[in-house]
Amino acid sequence: MFSNKANTPYNNKNNKGETMINYVIHAKKWRDKTNGNTYHSTTILNTQNNLMISSPFTYGYGDQFIQSASDIMVKEKWIDKPLKSLDYQNIHMIVENDCKKRDVINHGLCA
Repeated sequence: MFSNKANTPYNNKNNKGETMINYVIHAKKWRDKTNGNTYHSTTILNTQNNLMISSPFTYGYGDQFIQSASDIMVKEKWIDKPLKSLDYQNIHMIVENDCKKRDVINHGLCA
């Protein structure tokens, strides 16, 4: 269905040699202030074929949303192996902190 070369994070040049964004990771975070736990959900847009996938409401703080996004991208065969720091150069990340719990849950269900 997809060629492996087109869907690896390393194929990040267009035909003019310019760096392009292959994926957009949009994360929303909610912090349970009572217990001090942080949760997130993500949606990932593949800009090459305009498909979107999501990872559901999950426990994790800091940049844990990147691991969640990476796991779902590998599972859906968008990439061959988990993301590492050099892969981020062609991935745009949007992070929304302090969202409402219901918004974070719904965000993970949208794709």
